Amino acid sequence: MPTPSLQKGWVTRFLCGILLLSLPFWLPETRTVVRMDHQLVDFRAAYAPRAASGRFVFLAIDKQSLDQVGTWPWPRSVHAEIIDRLVAAGAADIFLDVDFSTPSTPAADKLLSEALMHAGGGVILPVFQQHSQVDDPHGAVLTKPIGSLSDNAWLAAANVALTAEGQVRSFNAFELIGGERYDSVALTLAGVSDTRLPEILSVDFSIRPDTVRTLSLASLLKGDIATEVLAGRSVVVGAYATELNDLFPVPVYGVLSGAMLHIMAAETLVQERVPRQITAWPAYFFMTLLVLGAVAYRRLPSVKILAAAGLTLAALAELAAYALQREWSLVLPTVTLHILLVGLVTFILWEKLGLSTLLAELASAERRNLRRILRRVINDSVDAVFIVDDQGRIVDLSRTAAAFSCPNWEPKRGSDFFKGAPPVLAAAVGRGVSAFIASGGSAAPVVKDFDLVCGGRKKRFEAVVTLSALEHPKLKDGEPDGRSHVACITVKDVTARNAYEEKLRRLSQFDDLTGAFSRRELVHRIKECAKGGSPMAVFVIDLHRFSMVNATLGRNTGDLVLKAVSRRLMAETRRIADHPEGAVVGRLGGDVFCVGLAVSPTRSLADYAEAVLRIFSKSVSFGRSRIEIGVRVGACLGSDVGGEPLSWIEAAEAALDQAKKVGGTGWARHTPVEAETLQRTRRLENDMRGALERGEFFLVYQPQVDLKTGTIVGAEALLRWQHPELGLVSPLEFIGIAEANGFICDLGRWVLEEACREAADWPSRYSIAVNVSVAQVARSTITQDVQYALQTSGLAPSRLHVEITESTFALDTARLLQDMTQLKTLGVVIALDDFGTGYSSLSYLADFPFDVVKVDQSFVRKLKDDAASRAIVHAVTGLATQLGMTVLCEGIEGEIEWRLLSAIGCQQGQGYCFGRPQPATAFREAIGVTPSGKAIPALRKG
Repeated sequence: MPTPSLQKGWVTRFLCGILLLSLPFWLPETRTVVRMDHQLVDFRAAYAPRAASGRFVFLAIDKQSLDQVGTWPWPRSVHAEIIDRLVAAGAADIFLDVDFSTPSTPAADKLLSEALMHAGGGVILPVFQQHSQVDDPHGAVLTKPIGSLSDNAWLAAANVALTAEGQVRSFNAFELIGGERYDSVALTLAGVSDTRLPEILSVDFSIRPDTVRTLSLASLLKGDIATEVLAGRSVVVGAYATELNDLFPVPVYGVLSGAMLHIMAAETLVQERVPRQITAWPAYFFMTLLVLGAVAYRRLPSVKILAAAGLTLAALAELAAYALQREWSLVLPTVTLHILLVGLVTFILWEKLGLSTLLAELASAERRNLRRILRRVINDSVDAVFIVDDQGRIVDLSRTAAAFSCPNWEPKRGSDFFKGAPPVLAAAVGRGVSAFIASGGSAAPVVKDFDLVCGGRKKRFEAVVTLSALEHPKLKDGEPDGRSHVACITVKDVTARNAYEEKLRRLSQFDDLTGAFSRRELVHRIKECAKGGSPMAVFVIDLHRFSMVNATLGRNTGDLVLKAVSRRLMAETRRIADHPEGAVVGRLGGDVFCVGLAVSPTRSLADYAEAVLRIFSKSVSFGRSRIEIGVRVGACLGSDVGGEPLSWIEAAEAALDQAKKVGGTGWARHTPVEAETLQRTRRLENDMRGALERGEFFLVYQPQVDLKTGTIVGAEALLRWQHPELGLVSPLEFIGIAEANGFICDLGRWVLEEACREAADWPSRYSIAVNVSVAQVARSTITQDVQYALQTSGLAPSRLHVEITESTFALDTARLLQDMTQLKTLGVVIALDDFGTGYSSLSYLADFPFDVVKVDQSFVRKLKDDAASRAIVHAVTGLATQLGMTVLCEGIEGEIEWRLLSAIGCQQGQGYCFGRPQPATAFREAIGVTPSGKAIPALRKG
């Protein structure tokens, strides 16, 4: 009687046989198999190319045609001309792949209708079946040419459908719409009218589209195509240019135009190459039945012969499929055969070897490979690796471990690990084993660093002990194997790594050049000194005119000076401090040092500051050279500032800024006022970028007038900041901060755009003046910024006055001249602002293309009482006038200055005499612009 396991085996075999026999019936229709069969068909078509018949000509509406005729859609008179030229050339059939479903002008429609009539019915026009609404997939309607055109032409269905794979592989032979049949374009062009054709016909993509005669429609319209090229041939006129969006994905060639698709379908019919699929499932079924019968009667050869036979059959099937498709356009689906062969071979292997035996052999091979890989990994490890069992024996070790030479220890496979192992390492392994047993096999790895003398050198090692539980197989006598765990001990030589980490630590703590502390370590050391209870003072020291040492004596000498200064500070500050351990020296960068001193409450900060200055009373000697060193010192008591030592250093740096304002050697103390100023500066800097996004910045406009008539001619845009908590912030305060942190470029760009946008609504006789920052010019973005502001606002360039201050000339004058020339090319007016201060030079007026010179208000305010100021203004006015420049005086606060300047010959002015800076709405009222933007008669001042 058969055992249950035997019965179960026969049931499994029976079910597998039924599955294999059913595959030929349902497998070919699955989406995956269909897609794979299509890919094989495409592969065969690509390697069995054939030429077109030459019966069709493609007249392409390409880029050249669009450029010649004009933007699509074309006038119907052009299509009429195309038909007339083709008829005159003797073309057989003409297919216009153009939608004529909507009327054009009556004259154009009539012209095209007459051309169709003259062609004698030899023109084919397309009809389309499409959905009337997006949300109604079933509501299909017919789109056809208008009546006057369809009455004089053949109508053919031109629909193209995509497969589930997203490609065009076939076409409908005809469309039935409203009970009326429309043959496809391909059938009409090929002249096929066989009603027995299937509804869906595949396209033979072995026909190469590049062998179809393709000409540009522009050549036809220019008369460049010979008559014999078109005579007796069917001509297809359709889109080719990418912008016409008449492209479809196809096999083999990737993408083809809609018109070329119709030609490919017609060529398939003309050459009688419509692909037909061979019904192969009966052959596959009987082949499977035959093989299963052989398995049942044990009539099978060896596994190798079976595998070779399967591969041979698969190869022969592919060769036959290629030959059938190439010669007779017959499609043999072979993917099902390949899947069947794999299934049959697997089934036979199962029968011959037994499934359990096969799986066991695979598992055994996997284990052998895994052991081989693990042994190779252990053996090739750059670290010393020891595998130790629970008896302390070394089961395996790496080559590095075998070469591990230490006194009284030569580890090798099979030896006792604990005999001769370094005590620290042996103890770490013992702790790991104890923890592993106590935790039930889930202890974390043990990591231990230790020093060892190897090869006469002291080295640092890192050991990692990892324990793993072992399975407990049963022995033949039923007793379990005693081994319960194995330890993996990895010993890494970290001597070089520790040395590198120590080097990095030192680099992070000390300045590499001078040996002084870095800023970060200095803060930490001052904090440690402060914990001793003594008050701390911080001194930031700047070497005065140190750059001259580098420039005259070289950077090597400069480095020697910095080292000497550092050594002197380290030695002398220990004597100055309240106790020797209360002195720390750091280098903040460049030629700036910082000293932290523990100070006595009975001595003043001034005593310590003077003591620091006396350190540099003696010169620094280098051979025969002696260098006098002057310093400026910023001092701060930690108790005055509070907080962390970093705040003390920053306070001393702020005090140093005050000390630098006084020439020569000296010191300055940090005061609460400076702290408040520094805190306010930091807050403004932090709030600045967000303020622009929140709309806290705004513009006011100060009128500029004609000094002869008092008539307003324009305005200067001035920037203001309304801080939500600090109130109105002066430009004198925030402009410098913005220039220091680089935000001035974003801010200046916004001012340009906002001022131009506002001025664009003023009458065209009013100009707008905008100051540009030195930073904007330095970064060479001023031309792009101005151009963008003019484009976005629509302001005429001649109405924009760009004001450049004299400080800008400290930059590269050649590049500045290039920027100004580009601005002049745009048509912008350029003004020289604050002339008479800073870097004033008369050569600027001659060398640079200025249109306006703005005389600084410092001369205007002294005009009544200072003859020298009057003479300067008079001279500048005369010179500017001779150079063709307009003179504008700033700061006119009274009528006397107004009259004097007008008498001197100054043309324009601005100041409180004519109007204070005012919001845009107020200035609009001043120039007579209503809220709607319409101007009223201009007003005069005075």
